[in-house]
Amino acid sequence: MAATVTKNASKADVGGTVDTINKRVSGKNWKVQKSATVRNQQPKQLRKTWEQRSKERARNEASKTLERQLKAEKQAAKDEKRAITLERKKLKEEKERMEALAAKMSAKRLARLKKKELRKKARV
Repeated sequence: MAATVTKNASKADVGGTVDTINKRVSGKNWKVQKSATVRNQQPKQLRKTWEQRSKERARNEASKTLERQLKAEKQAAKDEKRAITLERKKLKEEKERMEALAAKMSAKRLARLKKKELRKKARV
């Protein structure tokens, strides 16, 4: 008759016993055994309490916030200068265009007046 499993049977009875010190349950014996981090074995700089770490984190966050704010202000000033320069450039180009048009109009008007004078001289 087949072996029956009772309610009280443990996993070791069902799956067989495994020496957990030397072998893994999964059978992946080539994997490196890992252990929990022990705080006492870490350097003193890393051995900090939660309060110390949270204070340091808050201090770093405050300094980063200030740094971001200063960078944003600097960028805003830079953008404002760039916008002013661009506006001045557009005004200058428009002014030059208008002057060129005015000069062209004057030249045309001068040419018309010269033609008119020539016609008057031809009549006389």
